[in-house]
Amino acid sequence: MKGLTQQKALVLAFVVSTLSLCATVGSAALVRAITRQSRTVEWRNVNEQTVIEGRRIFVKHCVECHGFDARGEEGSDLHDLRAGDRVIRQIITGGIKGEMPAYGKALNEADVRALIGYLRTLRN
Repeated sequence: MKGLTQQKALVLAFVVSTLSLCATVGSAALVRAITRQSRTVEWRNVNEQTVIEGRRIFVKHCVECHGFDARGEEGSDLHDLRAGDRVIRQIITGGIKGEMPAYGKALNEADVRALIGYLRTLRN
């Protein structure tokens, strides 16, 4: 940095900040596109039988906290979920410390997929 004038240092800082901002915005857009795409692809593969199975799993494991209508008693309202399927899968299998137990050992991959399919049908 020896020999940089104050004006050159200011321009350099501006350029670096602008590049950093562009990279952050670009990354956020990419993540949003990937999440949207993964949700769409999985949702297309859900049929009526999968939704019925998802409801059965929901009643067995989730109603205690989320209620039969999934509007949340102790747990969150599960209507109109905005998170992508990967995030929802992670929450179901890994839980939320101090808030929700992990169901990764109780549910297999097909169960988790069915449960997510059912949750995607819940609209306000």
